[in-house]
Amino acid sequence: MRNIILLLIDSMNNSHIKESPIELTPFLNKLKEKGVYCDTMYSQAPYTEAANMGIYCGVDVLDDGGYMFRYRDSKLTIFEAMKQKGYETYYNDFQPQCFPSSVRRGIDDIYYSVGYDLSALWSYRLSHYAKLSEKGQLNDEDFKTLRAIFDDNLREWIQFTDDVLNNDKSVNMIIGKAAGYNAAEVKAAVTKEYEQYVANPDAYILDVLKKGTSHSLFSVPAYFQNNKIENRAMMKQARKLLRPLCKRIRSMDFRRNIRNCKGIFKGPFRQLGKFLRKPSHENMKNVAKSALLSINQLYDVDLYERIDKKRYDSFKNAPSLRTHVDHYINWRKNRTSDKPHFGFMHVDDIHNPEVFFTYDTEDVSLLEREKKNAEEILDKIPRTYYGSLSHDLSLRYIDSVIEYFFDEMEKNDFAKDTVVLVCADHGFSFSGNPLRDSAVVNLFLENYNIPCVISGPGVEHKKIEGLRESKDIPATLCYLADGKVPDEFTGRSIFEDSQYDTLGIEYCGGGCPDLTRREIKMAAFDEKYFVGTLATLATPIDATNVTEVYDLEKDFGQKENMVKKVDFAEIQYLIDKINARKEKIQTSFNEGGELND
Repeated sequence: MRNIILLLIDSMNNSHIKESPIELTPFLNKLKEKGVYCDTMYSQAPYTEAANMGIYCGVDVLDDGGYMFRYRDSKLTIFEAMKQKGYETYYNDFQPQCFPSSVRRGIDDIYYSVGYDLSALWSYRLSHYAKLSEKGQLNDEDFKTLRAIFDDNLREWIQFTDDVLNNDKSVNMIIGKAAGYNAAEVKAAVTKEYEQYVANPDAYILDVLKKGTSHSLFSVPAYFQNNKIENRAMMKQARKLLRPLCKRIRSMDFRRNIRNCKGIFKGPFRQLGKFLRKPSHENMKNVAKSALLSINQLYDVDLYERIDKKRYDSFKNAPSLRTHVDHYINWRKNRTSDKPHFGFMHVDDIHNPEVFFTYDTEDVSLLEREKKNAEEILDKIPRTYYGSLSHDLSLRYIDSVIEYFFDEMEKNDFAKDTVVLVCADHGFSFSGNPLRDSAVVNLFLENYNIPCVISGPGVEHKKIEGLRESKDIPATLCYLADGKVPDEFTGRSIFEDSQYDTLGIEYCGGGCPDLTRREIKMAAFDEKYFVGTLATLATPIDATNVTEVYDLEKDFGQKENMVKKVDFAEIQYLIDKINARKEKIQTSFNEGGELND
């Protein structure tokens, strides 16, 4: 039995990589030449929390109640599936946020990549219910949901402080990286909050929702990794090294985008027109937001912050991919089990704010090499280029670290019995051609098209044709293990000849995935048409709530929305697909909005 590694690169846009005028991933391209790859793999959601339902559980995003409780209600996770096949499981990206305990399912060796940060819970869950509470719209089911969230998160927060205090192996990748963090004091404060919660859960919840982030719960210090680099003199040297590079990136971005990107200020003028026709505070905010997006399209506004902060190692609250690689290699060197293992690494070096250097290293020579590599790319940028150079450089950088990973595997004699699958959770929409006036919460396919490359012993070269989606990843991993896919996974191994006639997109936008109230973005597409919609789960889709239609044969870049001139008879089959999917999701709910057992 071969060892199997899943390397998940956050926000890696495969369509952008393919269409770029410069080669952004030369090493991955070499892996494609000798391994298995699929260029038509799509995620069902454009951001991590939702997209990972497919990656972790092999199901559609809104199956099993969606991602309200992460993977709590899923029938099977990839870790549990691999354990059933006799594998030891390793995961070095545990992020204890939103509903943390469910993420532990099936993992033998779990390692924190971030510390506990309650602000994530507020953004992704509680602010939604705070608005409902203010309007007097909370119901019994909402309180049931909130009690589950509060109880789980507070207990896991206490568990994290215990792990830090005991120097548990689960914190060995981040221990000591947070300056001034007192785990004993944090544990005492959280324990006090938990005791108040247990005494009267609903009263405590209402108090938090009323006070918001001014509640005492949010004054408890988070574990923020603001001390990854101890050598301050080295950091000063590195800053001096990288500043000219950043200056060049910004200058080139501005000159090429102002010259080559047509309609870059279309968004602000459109929003200004709406404001003039109907003046309001909300419309004024939209003008300002759109203007900021347009400016950020011209050049990376916060580029200098990545190196000019007092401690530039703190702008990313997580270890770099290189650190994740080193952690896995050391783990493997020291493991004593004779079982094969399944390893899962998930990193966000490309995720905004993207990086093109190793921000947590004290090796200046490494940074010098990375700077040189970036400069060589900049030398090749054509005058016709437009996009985001910092994003493109981050892709080239991450490709070099993937190469480093494979080199380390070869050096330590690990490659001979290990298969590696490289993919992404979702793509990215604010980087390429065309530049969009909205970054993530949209239905543009660059947010969904992800790479999928498999390399290792016994993997023969093959290009997988036809439409595939990310819920196929767990099925593929299981197939690589023993040729068998669990019945609980609705995805298919990409080694199967069968493919999908159509694919779907389904997510609740940013924030809380409240399926009973929120409008849901859903889409269906094939190689001909793309149909996007917006409506609540209970609302059938017809011509009134179709928001986007694209002819992908003529306009794969989705530049022209045809919704006002398309013959709806031609796209009815895709509308039918969306309605059928909505009905299937609804069958898991009863009239009160609860999940059926």
